[in-house]
Amino acid sequence: MIDFRSDNVHTIADPVLKEMIEANNNTVASYGGDELTKNAKEMLSEIFNKEIDSFFVSTGTAANSLSLASITPEYGTIFCGSDSHIYLEECNAPEFFSNSAKLYPVKTEGGKIIYGELEKALLFHPSDEFDMVASSLSISQATEAGTIYKQDEIRNLKNIADSKKLKIHMDGARFANVVAATDKKPQELTWEAGVDVMSFGTTKNGTMSAEAVIFFNTNLSKKTNLYIKRSGHLLSKMRFISSQIIGYLKNDLWIELARSANKKANLLSENLNKFDFIHLPWQTEINEVFIIVPKELENYLKNHKVSCHNWTKISLDEQYHKDNYSFLRLVTSFNSNEDDIYKLAEMIENF
Repeated sequence: MIDFRSDNVHTIADPVLKEMIEANNNTVASYGGDELTKNAKEMLSEIFNKEIDSFFVSTGTAANSLSLASITPEYGTIFCGSDSHIYLEECNAPEFFSNSAKLYPVKTEGGKIIYGELEKALLFHPSDEFDMVASSLSISQATEAGTIYKQDEIRNLKNIADSKKLKIHMDGARFANVVAATDKKPQELTWEAGVDVMSFGTTKNGTMSAEAVIFFNTNLSKKTNLYIKRSGHLLSKMRFISSQIIGYLKNDLWIELARSANKKANLLSENLNKFDFIHLPWQTEINEVFIIVPKELENYLKNHKVSCHNWTKISLDEQYHKDNYSFLRLVTSFNSNEDDIYKLAEMIENF
């Protein structure tokens, strides 16, 4: 099988696994009171060049939901992209953990929230004393379309959000791929651009199950430890999450892994772009490649045991909404086999 379903299907990076094994040698304090957790948090502060509050959980959905619960009251509105992961893929978890705050989808283009659409959403949002309160804005970096918000684009969204005093959350499930692709410093794409809290993902890029909730605005994290405990995400053996993060960050492994995944995605994109009947709706920027293909080609690939993900067409031009087109996402990882890319291209040549 040729597998481009997701970076989640791939293995743990060896240095991360090594750190986990080393963490298994002794007895240590539980619930995050250990030295490994302290060291991991210090490493994150160094990477972002800022004193932060960070909390470790085991899933991206938990990181997003608990981040948003910390900055959004139960009577609040969370503005987000119409194709965002929190809106389409998390089973209303942000609403659940925030005790019923409302997700409000805003139209995107190439995965990025359209400024004018956000302005319109805020303009027409109810504002009477008994209405919901506009509270937060969530953006994904990279976006669900595999595109990257530039620093000035985040600042522009921040300026719009400031008109209603919204707090800014960033879903950074593939943040490493963004840093690797742009060569920007992590702080330039986060708190220096106005982000208050982020979900710092590692699982898609070489760990087993380790995500961090990072508060750049530490005034917002006063109740987060309670939300984490109440939601069942306070892990007693926290050292096994923390050791993954240490292995991930040490010697810039996270950037090395992401750079490898991005490189393979660019190779995949180049090979697919050679075919007239395959259309790439936007440039490949990280380790995700999106293609619009005839439905017959999708069936052909399935029959030849090529696995990828059928993606939502919400961001596409209406001409591609017809059933005779398929919209596919192909994802590479740090340990994807380049031979599979060439095999796929050869297979398509015979279509």
